[in-house]
Amino acid sequence: MGDFVNSDNGLGIDPPGPEVGRPDVESMDHGGQLESYEESAGYPEAAGAMDRPPAPDDSLSPAIVTCIDYGPDGIERTEIHDVHAFFELPTPSFGVVRWLNVVGDPPHFLLQAIGERYHLHPLAIEDLIHIPQRPKVDEYAEFSEYPYLFITTRSVDAADGQLRSQQVSMFVGQGQVISFHQFDPDLWHSIETRLEDAGSRLRQSGTDFLFYCLLDRIVDEIFPALQDVGERLDLLDRLMNTDQGEQAADEVHEIKRALLVMRREVWPMRDLLHTICTARLPMITDETKTYLRDVHDHCRHLADTIEIYREATAGLLAVYQQELNQKMNEVMKVLTIIATIFIPLSFLTGLFGMNFNKSLPGMDDSNSFMWFIIGCAAVVIIMLGVFRWRKWI
Repeated sequence: MGDFVNSDNGLGIDPPGPEVGRPDVESMDHGGQLESYEESAGYPEAAGAMDRPPAPDDSLSPAIVTCIDYGPDGIERTEIHDVHAFFELPTPSFGVVRWLNVVGDPPHFLLQAIGERYHLHPLAIEDLIHIPQRPKVDEYAEFSEYPYLFITTRSVDAADGQLRSQQVSMFVGQGQVISFHQFDPDLWHSIETRLEDAGSRLRQSGTDFLFYCLLDRIVDEIFPALQDVGERLDLLDRLMNTDQGEQAADEVHEIKRALLVMRREVWPMRDLLHTICTARLPMITDETKTYLRDVHDHCRHLADTIEIYREATAGLLAVYQQELNQKMNEVMKVLTIIATIFIPLSFLTGLFGMNFNKSLPGMDDSNSFMWFIIGCAAVVIIMLGVFRWRKWI
């Protein structure tokens, strides 16, 4: 059994010109131009079908390109700096599967070289560079002697308490898997670790099992983020009826938006996995479909959990709103009682405050003011007694 080899061909990949910085991961959409794409075997489309306005030079950003050739007898990992020079090198004799992984914003010359090497359809490359795409699976096998699947999906995870999403695209053919994702170079770290184990099922299997492992990693990445959401909801449920209720409600709103992002990514992925599990695809064996059905079940579980948490957030917000309405009703009841008590008092003060000379009773009595105050107090006491009797207070 061969040892894990990490090679570096020492060649330069960066295009001529000054080095440019990496764009923000949240807006990593290069919009570059595939300047020329020669006809692949079996595809009659001309290069003009891909024409788009040229992009400025600063839209090209460096991408991390790695290749892992592996088989039961060995594995070799190569950091690619010049893709053209790398493709001229012979494939390792032990290599059964070639996994080419691209992280970041691939420049157009890299896409062109990979597309020409592996006979990728221009429409698939166009979907690859136009971000975001709805998760889907396309089979390019009808007119080509190089059949492959093109899969676009989304990877969702939590970093520093913030939810982030990136597009992941994969080409699955005979003997090779080509994957692209926008950021996070450690996304496939656990899979690379499994590949180092010579006795692992992954090392002993073909491209379809690697494809299953990639999809399984994408789905499993969502579970920790969703579990964190559940724990935060439990805490906020206890804080909702305390003095921190307003702050808790604001955080519930943030969780609700995060769940909306998860739902937008997971539900189409569930349909994608259902299509892969039920369609007759020559690149995927029946044995691997058994594992893919397990990934589909996990994705369905995620979708159901997301819906439960969305209902929980709606319930928490409804409880908070009800609590606010209850407090407002209590305030309005007190104000209404006060206003109702002062209605007869205002009538009496207005009646006995009329400017009539010696025509109102008690004007010549020195105790009339005292009797007026006693009468007003009696009115208040009687009204409070009636309110208490009617259980209004």
